[in-house]
Amino acid sequence: MIKIFKHIRQRLLTENKFNKYLLYAIGEIILVVFGILIALTINNWNEDRKETKKERLILKEFKTSIDNDLLSYDLNYGWRLERKRTGLDSLLFYMKNGVKIHDTLFIIFYGMMSMDIRLTHDEGPYEALKSSGLDHIKNDSLRTAINRTYINLVIWELFSYNTDAENNPMISELEKEISNIKTFNYKGAFSAIRPEYEIKVERILTNQDFLRIYNLQANKYNTYMHRLEQMKSALIDLKAQIEKELKK
Repeated sequence: MIKIFKHIRQRLLTENKFNKYLLYAIGEIILVVFGILIALTINNWNEDRKETKKERLILKEFKTSIDNDLLSYDLNYGWRLERKRTGLDSLLFYMKNGVKIHDTLFIIFYGMMSMDIRLTHDEGPYEALKSSGLDHIKNDSLRTAINRTYINLVIWELFSYNTDAENNPMISELEKEISNIKTFNYKGAFSAIRPEYEIKVERILTNQDFLRIYNLQANKYNTYMHRLEQMKSALIDLKAQIEKELKK
């Protein structure tokens, strides 16, 4: 092809057809520029395809992570919160009705009431996105939603953790007033009176130290429920936005 263009140029110059040569040269330049533009367009199209493919992969990873978190909340937190709620309600029933409770039964309900949880979420996809660049998410509103959601998740988890950090030392001190034993922790998620020890308070349900413990545990339960609902709601909303973007 290059030899043909060169032959045409030489022939036009030899025949002294300068005007035609000039037009031909301009046409050749336009053709070259046009070819470059086509090559750039194809290259940009290929790059856009790669970016779109990468973006969709990132969004699918987020969706999978959210699904796993929501399932984990139901499987791991649901029964713990239900157990804590049952303990609180059972003790409240005896307190309201003024019914004497046997020490063994009290200890069982007390242990249920003392169930703690540690709210967490999967940080992997968000940390990976931050490392590679948030601009991989082209949709501005979706990018903002992802960023806001995962920042809030950390804040809500911290609020829950701080509630435990503030209340648990007070609960431990108060427990010493109503029993002759020390509290124990199981993987940071369970604190209760050991059932093999006796309660040293005669009318435990009207004891002021116990009532303070009860209120602190009820406050912890309400905090867990509120923060967990915030986390679940935020993740469900984000998942809906991601699914909408993936359908485009």
